[in-house]
Amino acid sequence: MEKMQKLHFIISVAMALFIAVLLSASSTNLVSASNTPRPFKKHHLHYYVQLDTRSPGISLKFIPPINTTLSANFGAGTLFALNVTKDVEPTSKRLGTVRGYTVETSYLGFPDSALLEVAMVEYDDGKYNGTLQLQGLASQQLTELAVKGGSGSFRGVHGYLVVTLVVDHLPTRTFRHDVTFFVKMHS
Repeated sequence: MEKMQKLHFIISVAMALFIAVLLSASSTNLVSASNTPRPFKKHHLHYYVQLDTRSPGISLKFIPPINTTLSANFGAGTLFALNVTKDVEPTSKRLGTVRGYTVETSYLGFPDSALLEVAMVEYDDGKYNGTLQLQGLASQQLTELAVKGGSGSFRGVHGYLVVTLVVDHLPTRTFRHDVTFFVKMHS
C-alpha cells in the first residue's frame, strides 16, 4: 500500500509540474514582446471631391490674414464642406462629404502658396463606412495629406492621401483623392 501511495504521489507531482510548465509557457507567449511586430495590411480606395466655387460649402477667409504687407495671406483661413462622389461627374453616386479648414502658411517671396489642411471625410461605399481624419500641407505642386485615424471601418488606420486636380473649369474644380491606408492585422 505504501508503494502505491508513493507512486500516486510521484505521478501527482509530475502532473502538477507538467501543468505548471504548460501554463507558464502559454502565459509567457501572451505577455512577451516580439522582435517582429504584427504586419499591417495595405488598402486602397479613391473617390472624387466636387468643388463649386459659388457654392455655400465654401467660406472664404473665415480668419483674416495676419499682415498682408509682410506675409502675403499668412493666417487667412477657409472653411469647406464638399461632396464626395464615386466618379468624376458631380452627378455620380454620392459617397459622403469632406469637411474641414485650410490656413494659408506662405510668406512673401515664396513662389508656391501652401495651406495647412485639416479635414474629416465621411465615407460609405457599401464596403467601407466611417470617417477618415486628414492633415497636412496642401500646395499647387503636390498635395499629400496624412491619414491619422478614423472611425467605423477606418478605426485605428494610418496612411496617406494624394490629391490630384482632374477638372479645372471654373466655377467647378474636381479633385481625385487616392487613399492608401494600413490596418494592423490580428495575430
